[in-house]
Amino acid sequence: MNGAKSVPRLALFDIDGTLLNEPSSEKRFMLWLFLKGRIDPIRLLAYALFALRHFPRYGPGVFAKNKSLLWRRTVSSVEELAREWAAGGLEKALCGPCLERLRTHQQAGDIVVLLSGTPRVLADAIADRLGVDHVVATECALRAGRYGFAPPIVHRVGEDKLASARDLCARFETTLANSAAYGNSLSDLPLLGACGAPVAVNPDSALAAIAGERGWEVIGSPARGRIRASA
Repeated sequence: MNGAKSVPRLALFDIDGTLLNEPSSEKRFMLWLFLKGRIDPIRLLAYALFALRHFPRYGPGVFAKNKSLLWRRTVSSVEELAREWAAGGLEKALCGPCLERLRTHQQAGDIVVLLSGTPRVLADAIADRLGVDHVVATECALRAGRYGFAPPIVHRVGEDKLASARDLCARFETTLANSAAYGNSLSDLPLLGACGAPVAVNPDSALAAIAGERGWEVIGSPARGRIRASA
């Protein structure tokens, strides 16, 4: 033995559309709150006002930035609600093949991270149910321990997700070349393209086409992507 230090391997999992089947965790959670009678007219109005105010800046993407259905809720109360939601049937919404791959990484001793654009409070609840220790997700605007009426401080999609992955590599003293990444949409392309083992999970047509061209592993059905690529 030469005594060389082994380099840890990261396994970076997107949540929405990847580890969790569509609809997204946020949509599932908000529907659950609505059915529980936990979204009042004031928060519905806040949601509409946020969309009107920020549409000139974000366009159709304003809905991904809109967290105002949580407006003025305390962090602790939302954490409790998120845990209750995740305990009430999350397993049925998981993508089986992707979950199996996550378990394989855990058994191999890899560092599994949920790296997602979903709000951190939901990603934490999902991680707790799956026994995942590391979470990097969207950080919502807070004020005095309550959710605010503002866009997220950090929305971990696209290049922001890639930047977060680089920070993780520095933290765990490894490299993206030594990491696996799982994603489902074109917004995951910056991260997938930078990692040594990119995996497209039930990819949308655009990502499926790119995965096919680059020879990436695909989990699930890339049928729409093949049609688009051949066209």
